[in-house]
Amino acid sequence: MAQSLNQKAVNNFVRGLITEAGELTFPDGASVDELNCDLRRDGSRRRRLGVVYEEANQLSTFTVSDTDLIATGTWLNVGGSADLEFLVVQKGSTLYFYNKGELPYSAQQEANSVDLSTYEQSGSAGAETEKCQFTSLKGNLIVSSPAINTIAIEYDAGTFTVTQLDFKVRDFEWQGDTSTYYEDEASPSQDRKYDAQNAGWNTGSPAPSDLTKRLTHPWYSGKDASGNYDAAEFDKVYQGTTLTGNGHYILDFFTKDRGNASGLTGLTKMTEPETTRFRCVESFAGRVFYAGLESSRNAGTILFSKLADTIDDLGVCHQQNDPTGEDISDLLATDGGEIRIPDAVKIQKLYAFQNSLFVFAENGVWQITGLEGIFKADAYSVNRVTRVGILSPETFIEAEGTPFWWSYYGIHTLQTDSVSGQGAEQNLSIPTIQTLWDEIPNADKLKVTAAYDSINKRIYWAYPNEDETVVSKLNNFLILDIPLQAFYPWKISDQGTNTDCVVGMSFYTGYGATELELDVTANNGADDVVLSNGDDVVNTRISAFTTGDPAIILICRDGDTNKLTMGGFTGVGFLDWGDANYISFAETGYDFIGDLVTKKSAPYIVTYCRLTETGFTGTEQAGYEAVRPSSLTVAASWDYNKTFGTAQQVYRHKFPIVVDPNNIDNFPYPEEVITTRLKMRGTGRSMRLRYESEQGKDFNLLGWGIIQGRNPRF
Repeated sequence: MAQSLNQKAVNNFVRGLITEAGELTFPDGASVDELNCDLRRDGSRRRRLGVVYEEANQLSTFTVSDTDLIATGTWLNVGGSADLEFLVVQKGSTLYFYNKGELPYSAQQEANSVDLSTYEQSGSAGAETEKCQFTSLKGNLIVSSPAINTIAIEYDAGTFTVTQLDFKVRDFEWQGDTSTYYEDEASPSQDRKYDAQNAGWNTGSPAPSDLTKRLTHPWYSGKDASGNYDAAEFDKVYQGTTLTGNGHYILDFFTKDRGNASGLTGLTKMTEPETTRFRCVESFAGRVFYAGLESSRNAGTILFSKLADTIDDLGVCHQQNDPTGEDISDLLATDGGEIRIPDAVKIQKLYAFQNSLFVFAENGVWQITGLEGIFKADAYSVNRVTRVGILSPETFIEAEGTPFWWSYYGIHTLQTDSVSGQGAEQNLSIPTIQTLWDEIPNADKLKVTAAYDSINKRIYWAYPNEDETVVSKLNNFLILDIPLQAFYPWKISDQGTNTDCVVGMSFYTGYGATELELDVTANNGADDVVLSNGDDVVNTRISAFTTGDPAIILICRDGDTNKLTMGGFTGVGFLDWGDANYISFAETGYDFIGDLVTKKSAPYIVTYCRLTETGFTGTEQAGYEAVRPSSLTVAASWDYNKTFGTAQQVYRHKFPIVVDPNNIDNFPYPEEVITTRLKMRGTGRSMRLRYESEQGKDFNLLGWGIIQGRNPRF
């Protein structure tokens, strides 16, 4: 009896890599294994472009060693200019700045830099040992790191001004035994005296100096008819065991020098030093939030500034009105303050979205929400979103208002309820690429860095090869295409010696601005330049313009000079660094062709590839070569065989190509799609296909169709 034949069309091979499906349950459109393919939303799959330096790239003024830590950030609204945006590059203990304006991007390094070692925290391992986090507010850049005292940087016409922030808080902690504070004490301890003064006694006119009274209500409860303090009147007021308000003293958060504030000696805690420094910083609701201390006392502490107008406001983390004041003691909505999340362990990242601030710690995520859509110091709520924490802050990335991060268990996101605004955690890797993720060594997961291409809607997570000795080198990229909901991996190849390498990345929008210095001229003519004391008078203005295509820009280290430059996935020679080959391939899932019992064959497969050639290079005498030629092979594996059969070329021109010497930018081929029919050998109950590239050549696979034969006998 003859085989029964049917056809199958595959035109959407872009579901990405799936490692969590079995042979009998593998989904259509996904790959069992793949590398270095670019998935397109039109259903096609193309070879990724090679990594090369940008055109006319320039080298940095500084060098990068194998041990130098590299981190990147973005400074928005630089100096209050909405169009001016800087890339911030931390190289060890120094911050360098690049204007994201003109091309080439690598030539836009600002002349001045910031030395972080000047602001090192005493006792830290050094500013060069910790990556910084950055946020922007009112044109200023705020920089935090566990190794430095938090700083704010101002910019004005090429000049950077750095201010170390001093954090001030009110002291709301009782120092003595509060179980006895509802009683008078004839001989109060020094701690009791401090608590009395911090509750308003003996600290202002006409506050009384009697510190022996119980602290159940404020001293002004004992005023007589004349408005003067009367101890007998005070004793008439009964408040039970309730403590009065405190917080009169404003202390430096990191020293809390109570002796100096009160003038008392012999306190149990004359000072209360905090030796760690803020890891995280985030602007939210017109103020700046700080977190990430690693001491047992303050691990869950978050400070937030008052509504900020100037640099001086960024460290004011307390209420303006004295809480012990008689007339005005209210907490204002615009005040700074302190939020404590006692069960948060090692806060790693703060993320602001809409009316919420999300707090990412090692043991979970919390959401601080402003009521009525606005965060206020006197009206907010805190709730725990999930017990799944974050592995490291560099794995975090925000995409279209949604956070994504790596935990100890996989890759996660938050789905926010459109009505309540509350977030709910979702694990993305469990149903897709968990096996691949598990195979990444833990040490390399801690070195992950992330960037988001907001134009193409793709998240890039980059991490090093196993046992990599160059601290910041990144070879591997795990990409999540948000619209396709597809994961797929890329891997950059190394050169044989003195290899160039990627050490960071940042998204460039394709828009920018630069400062122009214009001569000031008199009204009577453009050539009549205004002078002041013999100097040419100039006016600096910001000019906005488009720069280039939006893209992920790679921060690269030149292998010969060890200096930084910039590049991207733009090489149409399909060689990394211009001479290092990389393989692009994809393996389909298991196709049982309708049933699990009978054996099958695939007499023919017809593949469809888009024409990629765009013209020619060369001369009539030396010969011509096509620009961006393609090559793609296919091989089949039957049943569960790990090896594939003989590969066959599927990109074949059917028509002769005649070069027009007068128009070599044209590739005279009559069809936009290359169609090739091949005969596939072999039989089995299931079939897999492997598509693979050729060195130095492109491919753009649109899909394929298979004539499938089913044997009547099994």
